[in-house]
Parts: sequence; structure tokens; C-alpha cells
Amino acid sequence: MKLKSATAAVPAPVRNAASRAFVDALSRGDLEGASACFARHGCLLTPDATAVHGRERIRPLLAQLIARRTRIEVEQSSAIAAGDIVVVRERWRLSAGGAEGARVEQALTATLAISLVEEEWKLAVVAPWGWGTGAP
Repeated sequence: MKLKSATAAVPAPVRNAASRAFVDALSRGDLEGASACFARHGCLLTPDATAVHGRERIRPLLAQLIARRTRIEVEQSSAIAAGDIVVVRERWRLSAGGAEGARVEQALTATLAISLVEEEWKLAVVAPWGWGTGAP
């Protein structure tokens, strides 16, 4: 989402646009759209807290989620902004294909860091499953 200037007064719908765009693209199986939501040097944390850096390395993980027909529903969202950085905390209901065609559901508390890059809000860090017991 394009934006001319970044301030703490940016309305929540604008700040959360990157998160919503990502969730929507992933849920509809749009790999290009989901990948484009990340900053070039973004980071995705996997369920085992492995940090995957860079849009090109994140892309295959997103492809795996899409192959499992992953759907995400955002149940609650809150954000705090400081200039060009927004930290978003969301409650997600994630549903994905499991063994033998069964659907697996998870309730997640996702943490996202969103930054303004070239007048667009991009995902800098996405930690759907948290980040373990502490920073590396």
C-alpha cells in the first residue's frame, strides 16, 4: 500500500494493510502476492523458530503453506507505531491441510514488524508461531 509520509498518526487500516494483504494473498493461494508483501530483506519465523531471511528464501515456505491450502482468519489486531515502523500483534485462526486430507486448525498469536519501504508498508518480520524462548 502506497503512502506519502509515515507518522505515528497513520490510521490503523493503513498500517495494517500489509498484514491484511499478506493474509488475504496467502489464503487465496497467491504466491506472488504473498511474497510481494515482504520487504526484500524480510524475515519469517517458522514453527520451530528458525529465522528465514530474504524474500527469495521465504517464498518456498509460502509455497508450502499454499500447497497445504492454508487459510488465515484474523480474529483480533492491535498495533503501535513509531515513525516508519509498526509492530502488530494479531490473533490468527490458521487452517491447513493435514495428513490424509484432514484439516488442522491452530490458534496463533502472530507478531509482525511492518516498515515503510519506498512509500509502501512491507512486512519486515513475521512470527506467526512466536520466536521461541528468547532472541538469538
